[in-house]
This record gives sequence, structure tokens and C-alpha cells, in this order.
Amino acid sequence: MRAAVCQYAASIDFNDATLLVFMNDLLRKFIVDLLSFDAEPLFFDHPPSDEVVQLLQQAAENYGDRQAEVDLQRAYHLAPDHLMVLVALFRYYVYRQQFSEAIDISQQAREVIRQKLDLPHDWRALSETQLSSGHENDMVMVRFYLLCLKGEAYLYARRGDLEKGVALLKKIIEVDSKDHLGATALLAVINGNETTGDVEATAISG
Repeated sequence: MRAAVCQYAASIDFNDATLLVFMNDLLRKFIVDLLSFDAEPLFFDHPPSDEVVQLLQQAAENYGDRQAEVDLQRAYHLAPDHLMVLVALFRYYVYRQQFSEAIDISQQAREVIRQKLDLPHDWRALSETQLSSGHENDMVMVRFYLLCLKGEAYLYARRGDLEKGVALLKKIIEVDSKDHLGATALLAVINGNETTGDVEATAISG
């Protein structure tokens, strides 16, 4: 499944007139990284049922047609809060360019992590201290939570909701002061304030 999604991501057409600022190699790399995120450490202690695993495998085999969505929706019905299912659905919706659905699934996955980490209900109230204090052994979940925010920011921008995307990226920058996720560079691309070379340099320095 991952290979198919990453192949799709590498060929995304960024010629949308509303989003010319996205036409650069940095953004292509970002979306591939987003879709390639390995969520296994998040759920290996609580594997899904055999039926769910089989449905996910079937979806992977039928990734190019609508049967994949049928299988994924069935898996979702059986395990609506399981991150393996949510990640698979997110990847599928991005693959299909169903960005609204992908955002919804990302928010659901983020809520699962929020409850595990006892984070604020509203991401706007999130602070760097809350993410770091007491979560030294949960950094994979913290990173996943922030990556969900970054993914949503990108997808909002793809839909033309630039204000929502910018707000999310500014929050990530606030709580990720060392810019491990490269949100500063993506924000510069969205704002159109940097050249491609400047943005790439910013990403490398992070």
C-alpha cells in the first residue's frame, strides 16, 4: 500500500492556479514523508483483530479501485479508533484527493492520541511544555500528533483554506521550537515569502 501511495504522491499535479506556491520539490518531499509515516510503534501493543488486518490487506491489494474503500470502511466500522485503520484511511483519501475526508480522519486519529497523552481538547491551547513534560517515553505519539496537524495544514491549503492551514502551522512552530517537522519552511511556501531555494535551505537547517 505504501509504495502505491508514495508513487502517487510523487506524481501529484501542483499546477492548481490557486496554489502555485506549492510547486517545488520541498512540498513533494513533505507529502511523501507524510504518507510514509510508520505508525506501527503507536499500535503494536494493541494489534487489531484478524478480520481487520485481512480487510486492510485486501484494501492494499485493490488500492486502485473503489473496493479498497469498501474494505477500509468495513475495517473502520469494526475498529473506528484503531490507528492502523485511521492511518490506512487517511492515506487512501489523500490518494483519491478526497481532502475533506482525509482531514476528518486525521482529526479522529489526533483525538486518539490526545486522549492517550491527556492533551488539551483544543489544539490552540497546546503548549510546548505540555508536549514535553511527562511524555519523554511517548515522543512517537507526540510526533504523530504534530504530523497530523501538519498534514491537516497542507490539506486545508490544497482546498484553498489558507487561513486554516497557516493557523495550524503557526501552532506547530510555537510548540516545536527546534522545527523538527519543518513547519517553518512549509509556512514560508504557503505565504509565498521565500524562494524555493530559501525554503529548502530552511528545511535542511531544521
